[in-house]
Amino acid sequence: AVSRNQVDQAMSNVNTLMRQARVRPHFTNGKPDGLTLTRIRRNSIFRRLGLRNGDIITGVGGEPIESVDDALKFYNNLKSSSDVSLEIKRRGRVRKMEYSIR
Repeated sequence: AVSRNQVDQAMSNVNTLMRQARVRPHFTNGKPDGLTLTRIRRNSIFRRLGLRNGDIITGVGGEPIESVDDALKFYNNLKSSSDVSLEIKRRGRVRKMEYSIR
């Protein structure tokens, strides 16, 4: 579980949030299929969510992430939801991560 306070604090300023990790589109065979995370800062919300450098976020709540617009949906989802699931690829393996935000 992640505290609602931690999420709210991280989400309060998009510019600060985006300095906590580098987020870039990921492509396979020229098609967007996720967002790659690198340079994740030690005390960032990304770390608290268990994400690691090199992870590729491929979906949120069963919906694919293929663009920055999709990432903004994730951002808004995280701000308002109490339960969130992420689909990621880590070292070539697909994983599902479930979060309760209380």
